[in-house]
Amino acid sequence: PFVCITEGSLDTMWLNQHGFSSVAILGAIISKRQVDLATRLPTQELVLCLDNDEAGRVGLNKAMACLSPNFMVSYIKLPKEYKDVQDVKDSELLKSIIKERTFL
Repeated sequence: PFVCITEGSLDTMWLNQHGFSSVAILGAIISKRQVDLATRLPTQELVLCLDNDEAGRVGLNKAMACLSPNFMVSYIKLPKEYKDVQDVKDSELLKSIIKERTFL
């Protein structure tokens, strides 16, 4: 099992509704405190599901660097027409995007 990390609470709720455990960092950049809290999560893999914009890309790079010493880290690639995971209304497409995540 894995836990998804999103930027916003609505993204997290959307993933939870589709059967994916998820937490929100409430912004694009993960904080040191959030990294510390993440180490307490009962998982070995974190899936970064950050927004499909410049802030999300910057946040993705920072999160990968901060989390990779403690976890297997992967990230999703949203098709360009989607800003974030809650824009993906097709449940099967959402599952496919997460299944086809990229590992570091």
